[in-house]
Amino acid sequence: MVYKPNLLSILNNKNIEKTQKDHGSMGKITAVTRIWLAFITAFFWCATHANAAEPVPPGYDDVISIVQGQTTLLPFPNVVRVSIGEENLANAQPAGANEILLTGLKAGVTDLRIWPEHGKAKRYLLKIIDNTWTRVLELSNTVLADIEGVSAREDNGIVLIEGRLLREQDAAVIADLKAKLKKEVKEGKVVFNVVLPNVKLAAMVMLDVHVVEVRKQDLKKLGVQWDSATAGPAYGVLGQFRGAGNFEKDTSVFGFLMTENRSPIKVGNGYIGTSIGSKLNFLQSNGVAHVLAQPKLVTRSGSEASFLAGGEIPIPTVTKDNQINTIFKQVGVILKISPKADPDGFIETAINVEVSQVDASVQVLGIPGFITRKTKMEMNVQSGQTMAISGMLSEESSKAIDKMPGLGSIPILGELFKSRDFRQNTTELMIFVTPYLVDPDSEQNKELLANSKKLDQNGKKEARRFSIMD
Repeated sequence: MVYKPNLLSILNNKNIEKTQKDHGSMGKITAVTRIWLAFITAFFWCATHANAAEPVPPGYDDVISIVQGQTTLLPFPNVVRVSIGEENLANAQPAGANEILLTGLKAGVTDLRIWPEHGKAKRYLLKIIDNTWTRVLELSNTVLADIEGVSAREDNGIVLIEGRLLREQDAAVIADLKAKLKKEVKEGKVVFNVVLPNVKLAAMVMLDVHVVEVRKQDLKKLGVQWDSATAGPAYGVLGQFRGAGNFEKDTSVFGFLMTENRSPIKVGNGYIGTSIGSKLNFLQSNGVAHVLAQPKLVTRSGSEASFLAGGEIPIPTVTKDNQINTIFKQVGVILKISPKADPDGFIETAINVEVSQVDASVQVLGIPGFITRKTKMEMNVQSGQTMAISGMLSEESSKAIDKMPGLGSIPILGELFKSRDFRQNTTELMIFVTPYLVDPDSEQNKELLANSKKLDQNGKKEARRFSIMD
């Protein structure tokens, strides 16, 4: 197939020749201009050809690759004639005096020859790449949308699926995708270069826990009022419930104003709102609440974090061989929390809480009894939302008698010389748990590091005050 330049380019070339004849001095300028045009052409050629590093077969000046069904502009100065070996594979036509429009029609390889106005014709190896990779790339990107660390891209008509898996469970997805593209992999159209994780990676979850004992009569001061229709232990969430529509409320159980989001005011995955901690500090300072423990635990998603604030009491036991054996009973605040996070920031949390103390009024063979309150629950919240667990009550009754010595012991008449004071104290144990998805750059982790640094600096200041004369 042979194409001729348009009339405008011929007239322009004729005018250039006439100018060169009438002005001999312009010949040098035209030569310099051609050198610059050649330099610019070479620059754009390198910039627009991704396959410049591909080896050039003998007899060819270069290799040009285009995708089937797509077009590309090839810069070439002063085009006079263009020819393609197989017309059913590609189409080429001048797009002006210095450009050629190439269109890929069918996958294959053919010759492309270009004749400039002056100089020798150029011969190129023209490769038309099969466009089936677009379907494969679209499928791969859809499958890999939720796979962290692995991506798909196209390079010269070949789909490259590469990267490093961050989650072990994603290996099954990659294996399934590879099975679906088995034909393309065998033909060399798809290449997998995926590295499986040697270490099982999982999201890190920080658990901010408050274990508080509050006098029942002062519980309303905390702003917590459980629904009277709910029996037994209950829990609340600092955010709108995401269950059945019948249970959705305009305000949360703590009186915070709810929006359409899952928390009052959100910035990223953090939580900003009225702090339960400030209310707890206020009640604690007034003797209404007693904070038993306030740990911050960090664990991997799917793992367990445990905490003990208290101690262990040795209890002797007798074995079958009449040997004395000693076991240790944990006493105090015992927490076991197992969070499990998903990619959307929701955290499923299983909580085991036990608060126990020695009951000296009950003893068997010198071994004391224990007063224990414990609960086990599972719930779902989003990162930054607070769970509240309540319903574990403790009631203590006492009676104090004041009487006048001697006279107070006389039957019947002694009642006139004595007084009784009945006291009843009911406390409720409350646990507030706020899980956060964290990483080394998260605000929660930075806050912990800052507090640790501050404690270290305070410790060094105290150490400097030490003197051998103390």
